[in-house]
Amino acid sequence: MMLKVILVSLAISCASAIVCEPDICARVRCAAVTAESCANGNIVQGGGYCGCCDACVQTLAEGSSCLSTILLGVPATATCDDGLICDPATHTCQKPSVLLQGVVKRQISVVPAGTTTALSCAQRVLQMQTASSNGLPLLGQTIPKCAADGSYAPRQCEGSVCYCVDPNGNQIPGYTANIGDSGNMDCQCARDQYAYQQTGLIGRLFTCTNTGSYQRYACTGSVCYCADNLGQMRTGTQTVNIGNIGALQC
Repeated sequence: MMLKVILVSLAISCASAIVCEPDICARVRCAAVTAESCANGNIVQGGGYCGCCDACVQTLAEGSSCLSTILLGVPATATCDDGLICDPATHTCQKPSVLLQGVVKRQISVVPAGTTTALSCAQRVLQMQTASSNGLPLLGQTIPKCAADGSYAPRQCEGSVCYCVDPNGNQIPGYTANIGDSGNMDCQCARDQYAYQQTGLIGRLFTCTNTGSYQRYACTGSVCYCADNLGQMRTGTQTVNIGNIGALQC
């Protein structure tokens, strides 16, 4: 978790610090990049600060750490070799086929036989990583967060806003939060409610917070009780009629 915080902080600070004004190159002094000083890499013309300077970009072999390459908006000093992309899970250079196989193996281990698995999020991440490795910019795009089975994680964030999505990445209306207030945003209630609505059934009451998590209480019909973060009745809790829900001490 701390690593993620550090990465986000670095990305924000670096990206915000690099402001490429129209005449910036006139005020930039570039260090010389020569074949001798870049013996273990490739010289990329205009690959440095704001495109003003040349850059020495190291080529990373399969299995090498590519942690520094994920900082969008920061001049790249290294890139995965041809045919490799940076695995967002392990931050190492891997072949796309290896990453896809890894996702499928994780799916097989958690998804019951006969169930259709979801690879949409994993495929989207691979697509974006492949585009980045081919030199296509990702500025303005957000790499989605994936669950262990390759589907979309319940909470997604873009800029300063976080929201709930279903396993296919479709936003669930009505559940958003500022990124600073999204620490406890698990979207479990929003997802359960959304899935229930897709069945066409009626009668179940969901008590979600504004951020998509379960309230501290839940109701089944006219009977209400204290609930856990999955909406299930807590062991030993009292039950009250829905008209007396204010009497619950949750």
